[in-house]
Amino acid sequence: MMSLEARLEALLTGDGEASQAVPGAAVAVWRDGEIVWSRAVGAAAFDEDGLTQSRRLTPQSAVRAASISKLATAMTALRLAEEGVIDMEADVTALLGFDLPVQPGGAPVTLTALLAHTSGICDPEIYWAPSGATLESLLTAEARCDYPPGAGWTYANINYGIAAQVMERAAEERFDHLAQDRVLAPLGLDAGFNWSGVSLPKRRLGATLHRRFDGVWTPQVDAADVLAGDRPAILQAESPAGDARIMAREPFDNGTLYSPQGGLRASVEDLAVLASALLPGAMGEALSDPVWTGDETPGVRAYGPGPQILTSGQIESRPDWTFVGHAGEAYGLYGGAWAIGEQNAAVAFFVTGVDPEGDLNRDPVSGFTRYEAALMDIALDALELTRTER
Repeated sequence: MMSLEARLEALLTGDGEASQAVPGAAVAVWRDGEIVWSRAVGAAAFDEDGLTQSRRLTPQSAVRAASISKLATAMTALRLAEEGVIDMEADVTALLGFDLPVQPGGAPVTLTALLAHTSGICDPEIYWAPSGATLESLLTAEARCDYPPGAGWTYANINYGIAAQVMERAAEERFDHLAQDRVLAPLGLDAGFNWSGVSLPKRRLGATLHRRFDGVWTPQVDAADVLAGDRPAILQAESPAGDARIMAREPFDNGTLYSPQGGLRASVEDLAVLASALLPGAMGEALSDPVWTGDETPGVRAYGPGPQILTSGQIESRPDWTFVGHAGEAYGLYGGAWAIGEQNAAVAFFVTGVDPEGDLNRDPVSGFTRYEAALMDIALDALELTRTER
């Protein structure tokens, strides 16, 4: 039988299929208050030739975590609600100061509805606005779902830009700072949205996300200049004045600026700790109850206000376990971070450099790609191994 490390290494070669090869992969397991197992293989960065590894990927290498970021955004909303700053069940329209493009006759659009994707708002072609533009400018009739709020479910990244703007207006503070103060720092994480709040040493050791073009690994996000700290990783305006606008950011009219839907920079170990906050008794436990259930989308059976919930049987190798967390996929990264209540444990994993036009057929039960399925199996076997070794 292959060792866990060998199984992880096999992803770098695509298990013998060159078209499925990836430049990096990482897994971390959290249990009973600490990281008990973590491994990473492959490259965090390449030389200019796009072939020669210049820096290796480690379990501490921060990456753009894609939609796993939504867990931190949802926990920020929950913490603000616990402080009495916001009401997650209140209509958000008054705080936004403009009407949302929704079908008439539905329920109010609340923070809970936004975080659980039941808001009746669907992604427009572009769901982020650069510095100097506004969130409102994105919310045209194109963003209106074909059902009213509360009457259906559609996964939409724009919901998280709206939610971040609601939080900013309620708290009169930037979203990246709210997430840092309420969630990331209390969890002891050197992590942040669009590198905000991340220490410079950790940023400099972060991982670039690549895709392969003509046999060369090509940076897609967090290239060398961003990792060096030479410029911010926010959504830039066309003019140099963008940075000044970011520092002012009033009256909080662009909740997408720090990418609340996918811009968290965190390591695989950080992501396992973040997922652990969804366990019973932890910071985000209240997010683990489903708001919406039932769909024919592969893998989608239940969503809470932030987390996806994988119910019994969705992970074939552990049919009696429930997984609460979120998958992530963008810029070649595919991964996830999941809490397992029955085990008082959490796992996180990702690969980088996946070709989104390649073999990504999803399992109809788990909704996982082949990469996620392989990584989840490695993580769960590692969890079992560390339990027997204690």
